[in-house]
Amino acid sequence: MVIERNGSLVVQADRLVLPDGMRGPGFVVIEGGQITDVGEGRHARPDLDAADQVLAPGFVDLQVNGAAGCDFLAPTEAGLEAAHAYLLRTGTVAYLPTLISAPDDRLRPALAFFAERMRRRTAPRILGVHLEGPFLSPARPGAHRSEHLRRPSVDWIAGIMREFPGVIRLVTLAPELDGAAEVVEHLASRGIAVSAGHTDATYSQATAAFDRGVRLATHLFNAMRPYHHREPGIVGAALLRGDVACSVIADQIHLHPAVIEHVLALKGPERTILVTDAISAAGASRPEVTLGDRMVRVVDGAPRLDDGTLAGSILTMDQAVRNVAAAAGELDRAMRMASATPSRLLGLDQGELRPGLRADLVLLGHDLRVTAAVVGGAIAYRSGA
Repeated sequence: MVIERNGSLVVQADRLVLPDGMRGPGFVVIEGGQITDVGEGRHARPDLDAADQVLAPGFVDLQVNGAAGCDFLAPTEAGLEAAHAYLLRTGTVAYLPTLISAPDDRLRPALAFFAERMRRRTAPRILGVHLEGPFLSPARPGAHRSEHLRRPSVDWIAGIMREFPGVIRLVTLAPELDGAAEVVEHLASRGIAVSAGHTDATYSQATAAFDRGVRLATHLFNAMRPYHHREPGIVGAALLRGDVACSVIADQIHLHPAVIEHVLALKGPERTILVTDAISAAGASRPEVTLGDRMVRVVDGAPRLDDGTLAGSILTMDQAVRNVAAAAGELDRAMRMASATPSRLLGLDQGELRPGLRADLVLLGHDLRVTAAVVGGAIAYRSGA
């Protein structure tokens, strides 16, 4: 969907998710795609009056491999339209298409596709691309094919960045690999967020990487060296660092709900990020799909390779919020993990209901399912419309 951002809009709801907690009733005034006022009580002339609903910042997903049958390594115009419609219905207003490790002849066309779409005013907004690989540990490949992994190379990543300027926003790599330190410094010095993932890093290796500028741990606990009381590894290092965020897949399959509570107890919502790691099976009618060049089958709600390895998820951001809110008992904390915290990691001017920020919002019903999404001040989705 391509949107226009002209005109004004007043959205009113019984409860608002504000930076300092839940309030309500209240309203948000939007002019020219930005929030200009957030008020308490009832507005005299609301354009969208959402009784018994929650108004919150729209969700920002940093890890989406595909949706609605569209694999982002082989995207098409029709496939992306279907994926975007699905993402909007589940509250995602901005996201990073995530490309897993792949040969250059598959990776570069996908990058070119998203580079062109970034120039459009789409809903949801494409923020850039998340390269999940190819600088990953052969010991922790997850669903990535080992033959598609590369040794970290500044020359390779610099070439990608020259060919697709402004497209790469986040890179996941294994920081313990030879050459990774130079890649981290190259990316961080150019304002690109770097995350540690699919890694066998020890505690000391992870600490050194965080000192160099790695600021995120990708899907904490999954596809990384496990925590041990004599070698806490990257999990232990990430949980202790106040300048490092951790993303989690809150589908109750990748992580037990109690584990997410443990992460929250140490990191708080300001350093914990909800991601879906969704693949093309999310919102698709068929149980068998491709992830890159691998066949994946959804079994008991989880996409898996033939050997049982988890291969992404079919999670949605609104379901992740519901899961965390049910486990942690605080809706506003779960909302921050899906909006303000990922926005802050990328330096975005959105993620909170506050004057001066982008008007990217969601409305949720009493069951916390999305009823409407506003992107750039325009209604991009409304249930029943």
